[in-house]
Amino acid sequence: MLMEDVASADADYKVELHRFTSWQEIVEALRTKRVDGASVLFEVALRARETDRELRLHSLSHRGGNVIVVANGIESYRDLIGRNVAIPHRLSPQHTLLKSVLEREGIAPSEINIIELSPAEMPFSMASGSISAYVVAEPWGTVAESNGAGRIIEASGGVCCVLAFNEGVFEGEPLLEAKLLEWFNAAAEIADEKGERAVECLKYHSSFSETVIRESIHKTDYSELALSKEEYDRVTAAALKYDTLRYIPPYEGFVLGGAYD
Repeated sequence: MLMEDVASADADYKVELHRFTSWQEIVEALRTKRVDGASVLFEVALRARETDRELRLHSLSHRGGNVIVVANGIESYRDLIGRNVAIPHRLSPQHTLLKSVLEREGIAPSEINIIELSPAEMPFSMASGSISAYVVAEPWGTVAESNGAGRIIEASGGVCCVLAFNEGVFEGEPLLEAKLLEWFNAAAEIADEKGERAVECLKYHSSFSETVIRESIHKTDYSELALSKEEYDRVTAAALKYDTLRYIPPYEGFVLGGAYD
């Protein structure tokens, strides 16, 4: 969102935003070249690479902001045994996070009922009592705290979403990749300041209350967004361990330029 504002100052290029309602829609839009790039869940991008060899990763969209939210009355993870716990997508860092926490707590995944819900549905499903916990990226955890439906029991840093692009976007445009990185880094710096410009942009582009925006913006990190091979290997190893993914594309040739070592 901020990148659109930053890029608008450059007369040579224009960034046009499109909103989609599901991860599958985003992947299909990338595959059919209806969009040139997108911010998408890390594991979703890796799965899409299996069939779309033109898909490349540019950088992380942000760090952290992944939270585990529990309903009122849930005091510990063991209270979730036999209950519904929501994740945004089977191919997601939130699914990996949930399984790692269950392993730490000595709870088998089969002891809870893991279901998929869109993030927008999660706080309201918790308020209605249909789910007892959910794992999601901010600001959807703060929404549950704001409406009194639940509380954040744990937060996690690390990878969530990535910027993915069709390889052909940069063909014949030698300056575009550098420009894109320049715009994104400038926008990330503004977002990471957590100041009024970032708040106003989020208010304009979303339906979240100002209270939720001001609270949640401090739970997400927009610094150091380059994706190194070491981090790529570490995150993909966790996805393999917890069966979120079964195929990992090589870092070289997939992360744009391999320039983030």
